[in-house]
Amino acid sequence: MTVTVLQPQGEVDGRTYRELIGKAQEVYAAGAREMVIDLGAVRFLSSSGLVAIHSIARLLQGREMPDPEAGWSALHTMGHDVAAKQGPHPHLKLVNPQPAVDTVLLTTGFRQAFEVYADVGAAAASF
Repeated sequence: MTVTVLQPQGEVDGRTYRELIGKAQEVYAAGAREMVIDLGAVRFLSSSGLVAIHSIARLLQGREMPDPEAGWSALHTMGHDVAAKQGPHPHLKLVNPQPAVDTVLLTTGFRQAFEVYADVGAAAASF
């Protein structure tokens, strides 16, 4: 099984989150079905960044992705999915979040919705 690693850098926010979604869509169209997002070089993750992670998760589940132009609607969809607590996502893992990013993941419930690993190798081996 091939695992695709996405490696965003810097800030994943309103300016950059579409790039992350676009890259995931590109590799998904090429056949990727298991993905790891390496957050080691991400120093800031905004609500738009959370929407990107959530959108990628829905893509990998074959579900409709929220419209990023929908603003609050995308956040509500994300909140509903996280609140449903369906267990960790089976096709998307997160790796090495820096302390500020990890705090965002904890406070939003994403730490419960996604398995988080210290390194890419462990995350890839978990599929």
